[in-house]
Amino acid sequence: MVGVTAILTAIVPLVTSQWCANFGGNSMTQRHTTRSRVLRKVGAVLAASLAVSALATTGASAKSAATGPTAGGGGDAKVAIFDTFGGWCGPDNLANSALMAARTIYETLFEKSIGGDMVPMLAESGQAGKNADGTLDLKTWTIKIRSGIKMHDGTALDASLVKFNYDAGRGAGVLTGQVGASYLGTGVPFLANILSITADDAAGTVVFKLFRSQNDFLGTLYASGRTFIRAKAQIQAAGGSVASGGAGTGSCGAKPVGSGPFMVESTYVRDADKLKVVRNPNYWRKDKKGVQLPYLNSITFDNIKDSQQRKNAISKGKYDAAMFTSGEGKYVKQIRTNKSLVEYKSKSEYYPSFWYNQKIQPMFANANCRAAVSHGMDRVTWSRIRTNGEAVPAISLVGPTSVMHTKTGFATFNKKKAQDALALCLSQTGKTELKFTIPADMSAISLANVKLLAQQLKAVGITMDIVQKESYTIIGEAFNAAKGNQYDAILILLMEGTDVSFNLPFVVTNSFAPGYTGSTAYFKGLLGSILSLTRHTDTKVDDLFYAAQALPNGASGNGGTAAEKAAVKAAYAAGTQYLQENNIMSAVAYGYYAMFTTKKVKNIGKTAGPSGKTQRVVTNWGIDWTGVYLQK
Repeated sequence: MVGVTAILTAIVPLVTSQWCANFGGNSMTQRHTTRSRVLRKVGAVLAASLAVSALATTGASAKSAATGPTAGGGGDAKVAIFDTFGGWCGPDNLANSALMAARTIYETLFEKSIGGDMVPMLAESGQAGKNADGTLDLKTWTIKIRSGIKMHDGTALDASLVKFNYDAGRGAGVLTGQVGASYLGTGVPFLANILSITADDAAGTVVFKLFRSQNDFLGTLYASGRTFIRAKAQIQAAGGSVASGGAGTGSCGAKPVGSGPFMVESTYVRDADKLKVVRNPNYWRKDKKGVQLPYLNSITFDNIKDSQQRKNAISKGKYDAAMFTSGEGKYVKQIRTNKSLVEYKSKSEYYPSFWYNQKIQPMFANANCRAAVSHGMDRVTWSRIRTNGEAVPAISLVGPTSVMHTKTGFATFNKKKAQDALALCLSQTGKTELKFTIPADMSAISLANVKLLAQQLKAVGITMDIVQKESYTIIGEAFNAAKGNQYDAILILLMEGTDVSFNLPFVVTNSFAPGYTGSTAYFKGLLGSILSLTRHTDTKVDDLFYAAQALPNGASGNGGTAAEKAAVKAAYAAGTQYLQENNIMSAVAYGYYAMFTTKKVKNIGKTAGPSGKTQRVVTNWGIDWTGVYLQK
């Protein structure tokens, strides 16, 4: 058995990036209201800005629209992004625009369609089991793996490889000595409901046995587009010895090996600010005319952190595409005036949240102290000033498209209610003032974001001090396996989307349900609550959300009547209502992501996946480049 000390040594530096990057970074304690600079592995990422290149896009031109693009004849694209490439191993999970680049290399078992369904990608199907009485067995899920797919190193995608990936991600591979301990990270809580995984290569199936019923398990396998399948050799290269002698070379993060439409060249050397991917000549998908995908010959992604520089780069045609967020509203509005560019935008389904740490700041253990802060935040004014009106002021912890959404119990801005709650807070705690500290990263924009909230709270009698640190330091101290969140409060983008599977680990007391008996129960005390920035101990939250996940519904493609779906939505809303009524956390705004392209970039969001359905056009990780081409 791996010792606790050894595990903590391996994990503590790594929780700065694994699955935290899935949150897209600290929306409010970073450079913009984006998911970019936060959540990076300590020492692995440089925050240097990249000067705008003067080189124009080169390469083969696409054929005319009359004949359509050809395989590899779609040109060479250049894309401006705002995130760094911290590495390619499990704990190096990338944020936002860097994740878009990663997803040209890697693929997931399932994708989320425009309609919100989880549809097969590397998987051929995913089904819940059936009980003897014909009802759904939501503790058993069988995934059929698509045959004939090769990884970039020539190895086959099969059931055993899928099992190996998920066992590595949930820590089972570490406990059995198959994977180095450095592969561990904050991804463990997301997979904490998995009891066991069985692979049958002959049948091409992987069976997941769960501890508790979960109606949205396919969403867990998707995990906001981040649970992609890596080649076995890459995972095995993760460093860190374990009790049985397993030890990798430590090169897991140095080179990505997936199954995607693009791949890195054999001479690839990781650059934190630049990535060039080239067409995978053996890619498994074809378009509806039988042309092998992808169309593009290559894509170069350049990290241009400065919003003004990125705006200039796309406006002057130096890049074919550039990614922005609602937090860069000033620049987004300027770009929109350029009629030579085309905008593709996501829905406002990304929810920066305010998390009260009940353990580190004792006053936040008092509900009235939390309510005073929640009522003291003027979200309408904040969104107007800090995002130029591009973000939507929050009226719930999540947006209207989420199955979790309800306005009931949400503490909106009300100066009198804030002051009344503050009076009760001080009376009940015996204190003379409510004063707490919140972090911001070293950028001026991050500081301005938090300063405005501090000014609003000061107007109702609350003092919010701001401490500035490097983003990786903030996340290392917020998501800490040994100590937990070290900040009184933190403003960060964790919640997102339309479903619950990705949001759940952040709101429950421990991702491992009470009584969990799986092999990875060893990690319950170490990592089960690492994502709980509030450090609350109210298990009624767990009960409400777990009860909702146990109901049959159609959210993950497992059938369900309209009445069943309505019941599930009501159950999830009840959980959100409880969080809101007790002000366990709060929210500030709802944000979006946008891609601006020149008019020669064609076919964005038009290529259907193997299921016949099309992925969402723009998400927090950008766009799907598989079917895109350039045309003069």
